[in-house]
Amino acid sequence: MNNHKKPSRFGLGVLIGTVLGGLAAFFLSPNSGKDNREAVLKKITELKKQIEKMELDEKVKEVWGEVTEDAKKTFTRAKKNLLKKLDEIADKWEDFDSAKYMKMVENSVEEAKEGTKDTAEKLMKLKELFVRDFHKVFSDKA
Repeated sequence: MNNHKKPSRFGLGVLIGTVLGGLAAFFLSPNSGKDNREAVLKKITELKKQIEKMELDEKVKEVWGEVTEDAKKTFTRAKKNLLKKLDEIADKWEDFDSAKYMKMVENSVEEAKEGTKDTAEKLMKLKELFVRDFHKVFSDKA
């Protein structure tokens, strides 16, 4: 009998759906292009600050359940990769939406997992952590 649980995708689906709905409302607002551009750039900056202020040991323990060197390295690599991608997208703000961000998170975590022994469940939790911060920033009114 296998007691190994599969990670639930329902929670991630709800989270992604919420983010997509919020972004749709944001981008379909009656604001001018300039206002939207400034709002998106402001939100990208807020998102970067939210990610930068993550406490390493606290977030590693939240995702992995314990603080290990391997977990800290994986988290740090994913965080650096994601911040770098956000810097790159800030110059092309019109290309930024929730789908682009989800892809950035996916790629950042995939790049960070190389050389680690982390399970798919831990990596899914890491992705959810970054998505949650996106939701915090973009669910606020611009």
